[in-house]
Amino acid sequence: MPQLDKLLTVDCGNSTIDLRRPVDGARLAIASTALTEAGFVEFVQPVTPGLVLLASVVAPTTALLQQRFAALGSRCLVAGIDVPCPLPLHYDTPATLGCDRWLGALAAHRRFGRAIVVDCGSATTVNVVAADGTFRGGSIAPGLRAMVAGMAAVTPALPAARLDATPEVPARSSQSAVDAGVLLGYCGLVERLVAEHLRVAGGPATVVVTGGNAARLLSQTRLRPQHVPELVHEGLLHLAVTAPWNC
Repeated sequence: MPQLDKLLTVDCGNSTIDLRRPVDGARLAIASTALTEAGFVEFVQPVTPGLVLLASVVAPTTALLQQRFAALGSRCLVAGIDVPCPLPLHYDTPATLGCDRWLGALAAHRRFGRAIVVDCGSATTVNVVAADGTFRGGSIAPGLRAMVAGMAAVTPALPAARLDATPEVPARSSQSAVDAGVLLGYCGLVERLVAEHLRVAGGPATVVVTGGNAARLLSQTRLRPQHVPELVHEGLLHLAVTAPWNC
């Protein structure tokens, strides 16, 4: 098992790279363009040359991160490539399964057992993990940013939704109408997907919410889920504790 005081976990999404030092819980969120800036080196320096566990769905950024950590003398392992998924996968195309999905399921199962995991990122994923830890699949839907971008592309005469607005129903302006439609529509999308996955979960399940837009969902949804902001990092930490380190 690696020394946790020399461990760094990295969650690389489509828009943000989120780094965490488990030894003190410190976090740094940056854009991929900031990898050469001093703040990145200052954050990483206390745990170098240590072990980096990386979750990424963006291949070019993965390569940049590997080069950056190699230059700092750290060993960088990519979840799903260098370190396999420890969960049984009931999934027809495991090669296409993003590691962020099974890492979230891994962490949720370790905390709650059977769970429905909602990740509110650039895409919105809803996944089922069974009581025995089997990843059973799920759904992928647009995220809030994708909904806003889609409306801008198809209906350019309408204003863009304000994602931190308070929805007004019935809305009395075009701006407020778009705000309500996007924010409440997003909540309705998630709520319906969660309901469908609860129906096939095989028993009572805990709904777990994570991701960059989780707070926006929680401010409006009728769901009463568990909110775990660092769910993917928790999954990476489980890998650090349990993975065979001769890999």
